Amino acid sequence: MAQPKRITFVHPHGENWVSGTKDIVRIANVMPPHGLLMLAAVAERAGFPATLLDFFAHPLPEDQAVQAVLATRPDAIGFTATTAGFMGGYRLAVKLKQARPELTILFGGPHPTSLWARLLREFPAVDVVVVGEGEETLLELLLADLVPSPDIPGIAFRGPEGEAIFTGPRRALSDLDRLPYPAYEKLLGYPAAYPLPIFNYPRSPATTFITSRGCPYSCSYCDRSVFGSSFRAHSAEYLVDHLAFLKARYGIRHVSIYDDNFILDRRRVEEFVDRLCSRDLGISFNCIGRPDLLDASLIRTLKRGGCWMINLGVESGDQDLIDQHRTRSDLDAVAQTVRHVREAGIRVKGLFMMGIPGETEDSVARTAAYALRHPFSDVNITKFTPFPGSPIYNRILEYGDFDEDWDKMNCANFVFIPRGFTRERLEELYLRFYHTYYRRPSGVLNFLSMFWKSPESCRRFMGNLGTFIDVGRQMKARSPAALSGAGRDSART
Repeated sequence: MAQPKRITFVHPHGENWVSGTKDIVRIANVMPPHGLLMLAAVAERAGFPATLLDFFAHPLPEDQAVQAVLATRPDAIGFTATTAGFMGGYRLAVKLKQARPELTILFGGPHPTSLWARLLREFPAVDVVVVGEGEETLLELLLADLVPSPDIPGIAFRGPEGEAIFTGPRRALSDLDRLPYPAYEKLLGYPAAYPLPIFNYPRSPATTFITSRGCPYSCSYCDRSVFGSSFRAHSAEYLVDHLAFLKARYGIRHVSIYDDNFILDRRRVEEFVDRLCSRDLGISFNCIGRPDLLDASLIRTLKRGGCWMINLGVESGDQDLIDQHRTRSDLDAVAQTVRHVREAGIRVKGLFMMGIPGETEDSVARTAAYALRHPFSDVNITKFTPFPGSPIYNRILEYGDFDEDWDKMNCANFVFIPRGFTRERLEELYLRFYHTYYRRPSGVLNFLSMFWKSPESCRRFMGNLGTFIDVGRQMKARSPAALSGAGRDSART
């Protein structure tokens, strides 16, 4: 009887910071590769040995990473890839193919799903692209001895003449409770090696947690290529059992629920809170919430369940700009929600973007004023990035200049420059936004409050203070004043 195929899953290092500055991602936040953890659990449940190597959390020089992969004696390598992580993964794939040409190289995740035809055309080391959700597709490939076939939906591969063949979309999983718990045991150093963002949790051990898939909204900047537009969720019973497992096995005391739409199904949230309270697990949580779905009653329910912080996607303080890009969002209503959340004793982080298509100096000023005017506990400002798979991607050049350098498409670099701006000016406004927000008395008091609200965060911050100071100096050196000798126009190149 033939031995079952062995598969090694790889989370590549990728480019995670700003060119010219020290990468502090592994100090500030490292998220477990949940997709690969689930694939590994599914493979092993079916009898296929699986290994997971996370080079994002534990980076190695490229040649050492290749040797680490080969040491697992795989028949196939499964890479997950965001846009910023794809080239790092592909460079490993090329070297793995050179060392063992018979290896089957699989790529999945948002970037390969969105650009499968281009990847097969331009990147010869890629053998198979898993398009969309991968659990059932991977099992069928393993059962077929890794030979791609038109009979396996959800894959793209090269035909006899080198042509790209897509077998069609696979129907999305409807019952997520059929899935096993992610294979956390395959992560080296879990959970300590996977810290949540500093000042974003009250106690540890802590981890990220995913409870649903799919999004029914159609915001212009969101990539929904993997999980689609149909909302599907684990039951409240599954979730609380899962949390009980994490508490018993790893001592988890806080989770950050990473769903886009955790609160979309109100009844599920209410049942989740009821079950969580009845089990008395002593686990608190954060979540992301659409402001239009939060009312005073639901906020009180979340507080009762142990919600410590809610992240609210605001994006911009300019209503006209919001109306162009975001589904069902009224800034006055958002402000009211912020007040309700704070009154309930829950922290609220405002999630903003800068450089979105249609952005102007006035809209940036309105966004900064909005963040300062309303009682956010914290803010996060990302640099708009037109990801493949998002509705705006195919028409982005109508709105400005786009440098499609995948390594830099990590929301930490301005790869898109709206008309009327230079990259230099965007960087200036970005730094000013942060400096203005956090240098206010309320910003300083919020930081000081973390010494008792999130003591481990403070220990992490103080323990890495020298690194943060170095990064601050590097960012200042990249400021417009320091770069003025290069000329404003050169910043567009």
